[in-house]
Amino acid sequence: MIDACLLAAASFVRRRPRLVLALALAAAIGLAFGIPRLKFETGQDTLLNPASKIARDNARYQQQFGGDPMIGLFEAPSDSPGIRQLFSASNRAAMTEVERKLNATGDYQSVVTPLTILEFARQTIDRRQLSQPIQLQRDLDAAAAAARAASVARGDSPAQQDAAVAAARQPVTDKFNADFGADATRFLAIGADRTFDNPKFLDFVLFGADGKVRPDLAGAFPDNRHALMVVRMKGNLSFDESSRVAQQVVDQVRAERFDGVTARVTGPPLLIKEINDTMKSALLIMAAFAVVIMVAVLSAVFRARWRLLSLPAVLIGCVSAFGLMGFVGIPLTIVTISGLPILIGLGVDFAIQMHSRLEDETLRRDSAERGIEAAFRGVGPALLLALVAAGIGFLVLRLASVPMIRDFGSMLAAGAVIVFVMSIALVSGVLYLRERTRLGPRDQPRARFEVERLVGGITARTVGRMTPIALVALVIAFGGLYMGRKIPTQTDPEKFVASNSSVLKDLRYVRDVSGSTDELDLFVETTGGKRLTDQDVLDWMLPFEKREMQLHGELRQANGLASFVTSVTGAPPTTADANAVLGSAPPALRAQVISGDGRSGAITLAIGGSASLSQRKALEQAILEDAQPPAGVTVAPAGIAVVGSATVDAVSNNRDLMSFVAVAAILVTLGVAFRNPVKAIAPLLPVVLALGASAALLYFTGIAYSPLTSISGPLIIAMGTEFNVLLMSRYFEERSAGLAPRDAMSTASLRIGRAITASGLTVMGGFAVLAFSDFPLLDNFGKVTALNIGLSLLSTLILLPPLLVWADEGHRLSEAPADGIAERSGS
Repeated sequence: MIDACLLAAASFVRRRPRLVLALALAAAIGLAFGIPRLKFETGQDTLLNPASKIARDNARYQQQFGGDPMIGLFEAPSDSPGIRQLFSASNRAAMTEVERKLNATGDYQSVVTPLTILEFARQTIDRRQLSQPIQLQRDLDAAAAAARAASVARGDSPAQQDAAVAAARQPVTDKFNADFGADATRFLAIGADRTFDNPKFLDFVLFGADGKVRPDLAGAFPDNRHALMVVRMKGNLSFDESSRVAQQVVDQVRAERFDGVTARVTGPPLLIKEINDTMKSALLIMAAFAVVIMVAVLSAVFRARWRLLSLPAVLIGCVSAFGLMGFVGIPLTIVTISGLPILIGLGVDFAIQMHSRLEDETLRRDSAERGIEAAFRGVGPALLLALVAAGIGFLVLRLASVPMIRDFGSMLAAGAVIVFVMSIALVSGVLYLRERTRLGPRDQPRARFEVERLVGGITARTVGRMTPIALVALVIAFGGLYMGRKIPTQTDPEKFVASNSSVLKDLRYVRDVSGSTDELDLFVETTGGKRLTDQDVLDWMLPFEKREMQLHGELRQANGLASFVTSVTGAPPTTADANAVLGSAPPALRAQVISGDGRSGAITLAIGGSASLSQRKALEQAILEDAQPPAGVTVAPAGIAVVGSATVDAVSNNRDLMSFVAVAAILVTLGVAFRNPVKAIAPLLPVVLALGASAALLYFTGIAYSPLTSISGPLIIAMGTEFNVLLMSRYFEERSAGLAPRDAMSTASLRIGRAITASGLTVMGGFAVLAFSDFPLLDNFGKVTALNIGLSLLSTLILLPPLLVWADEGHRLSEAPADGIAERSGS
């Protein structure tokens, strides 16, 4: 059946070559209209299944409490006047204008400037000046009552009881004077002008009697010279939207003039912006370089006339493939874009195989008509089987739980089919038109670099040495696969960008000053009519926050409803206090800790230093295990860091499973095609060797996986299987022509090795370009992927020839090929 279909295709090209070209170009033009429909998706739903619990919890959390924070750092040049300078009249006006303009955009959940904090601190101080004497009287009365009751119980006289009461009241008075006496004196010295234009009042609000920033303001004022602004973006933004909104904060702060202080803005969203923007631009540059490298490789190693014909054919195929993606709704992501050089490499392989074979058969038969039929029957089955094997390897990526990796698999599988059809149609049509008008003996041009000599030399040195090669291969394969389980995955976002990045420098500077720029968010929800301000919830929340701060030294600060109320009142929170504080707090501060309906809240734990996503995951799990909330209260992790760590887990957890399924599925496919277990297994053994060798090299060189390269297993399997199937099929073909095993392998390696080498070098070159990037995420991606493709090519040329010859000479291969897979026409 395969032969009949291939003969029909060859006959159609032979009879209607111009129509074939017209149809292919028309289809390409039609599919190209799908390119404007392509959508570059950068939302969080490309990282996690939107139906998963983590995704649903995070979406609700961000809807109510916003996304990641942007941090503005205001810095005074010296301690005198220090941060007081920030609150000059002109600077207060500038901060007010920044807050107004940012809020007017509707892009931010909350904007909290140092002025916002100070205004609320002024209200708190006024409240404390009234509440502290009242609390003092309560404490005195309580101490007196307890002392009198104890004295009565002892049978003391009234005079003794009065003395006991006086003795009990004195420590309370002494403690109050120690804690608040100096402040009371300073407060009385302020006078009637309680505005920030009065230096005494400003100092009183900012600093305690010891001259240091008040403890309840330390989160916003790390020291005498610095103040922080926190701008929290709306939640559930895509990475592109987050990038725009983050840059908007930077632009707005820069647009205002702050006298006597410098302002810099940074935050995790800017780091994500830099990663996102660099990935897009660098991967497009990589595709352009892949074309340049394709020209160089074809010019240097491909021995054929019109050797660059594959270039337009493959580019038309890639345009068609991406157009199809637009029509069927496969989105572009930072992962799917990286499939372009893979499709270019596949297309080069298909086009070169057809180009080389068609020229060989036409020259040998001195007939374009017979040449095209022989080419289709000779190489067509092998190309189809290679396409199916590669497609299976790509489709295995659909097993991933990360949406953008599933899309990557769909894109590669569909793209491979389109590139195959376009490459074969265009190359065969153009070459047939050329050859039918240029009959007669003619020599093929020589390549600038004789790949045939290299491939022939490798074959000559490996065939007949199966035992030592097999032993070395076994050690490398199984040793490497074992080592591969020990290779870590780099999950620190700061390691994804260049160390000289200005964003990273600002982020680290702000962290050094403030103690933290990262956070772990907890989503607290109540059920059954409970509210966050209920006393049992407050009684659980404050000790929980304090306990986690004590248990985990990397935590710098905790901010939840309970700690917020305590920072205002100076006492453990009560329901009444919580309602009073929330009623007077600025909306921006209130929105950070409790939802509008009072049924959910956020606890934000500031993390000191740089923490990888894996470290944050471990910290998150430890905190959740220790939470133990009261009945009717749940605690869940939230925030973009949780999304990132869950994505890394999802990629890493089924990395081995995808590779295993890919090998098993391709093994079954080859078994059905060849109906011989040795023929089914042989193409996969070099792939296993490549996987092991790659893991061993990464392990010994200390190169870690990145989130992009950790899914490289199925790609190696797909590309490596394609190389092996093509070489093995050509070997069967030469054997069917009557050549002895060693002669057949020598001929097959020479005739098909140059095409396989050219396509492998093209893909390697496209990815190797990224290794010259100063962007670590792309540098790692480029190095590892180029290494994998190179090892797949090398293992094909080193292991498969001696393996096939050894099996054939030992009568382990049946002589008859299956269903025309390796049958040679016109031999």
